[in-house]
Formats: sequence, structure tokens, C-alpha cells
Amino acid sequence: MLKVQYVFVCFVLLNMFDAATIVKRSYSDRTVRGYVTERTCWWNEVCKEEFQTLFRCKCPSWSYCRSPGRYYNAICSMTETGYIWDQPTSKWRGQ
Repeated sequence: MLKVQYVFVCFVLLNMFDAATIVKRSYSDRTVRGYVTERTCWWNEVCKEEFQTLFRCKCPSWSYCRSPGRYYNAICSMTETGYIWDQPTSKWRGQ
């Protein structure tokens, strides 16, 4: 009887840890299609200001223009979670 209870407790604990797994969520926005200037942003620089219709600069290929939500400034970051502003390809970077 003790062995059955031990197995049951282990099963419950494993399910609790599985349910507590962090799920990365992101949303990609493709509504902004142009740039104010044709230059590459620095890491952690603001690439899009809130309520603006153009990007300030292009994030490097290893980073994302991301923000905590739609109505926040976005910065160039290596993290691909959150609100991702999908930057269009650029003729000066060949992407």
C-alpha cells in the first residue's frame, strides 16, 4: 500500500512540474514597412518609437526589434519573445 501511495505522489509532483513549464510567447507585427534613416541600430537601442509608423533603424541580423507590447518603445534585443516588430528587408544590408 505504501508503494502505491509513493507512486501516486511522484506522479502528482511530475505533473505539477510539467504544468509549471515556462512557455515563451511572442507576437509578430508586420504593419510597419519603412525606415526613418538607413542605418543599423546598436544593440539595446530603440528601433521603433511608440505610435510611430516608421522604424528608426534596422536591427542587426542576430537581433529582433521587440517590445513588451504594441504601445511601447521597441529595442534591438536578442530575445525573440514578446511583441516582435518584423523589420522589412533592406537594400543596404542585402537581406
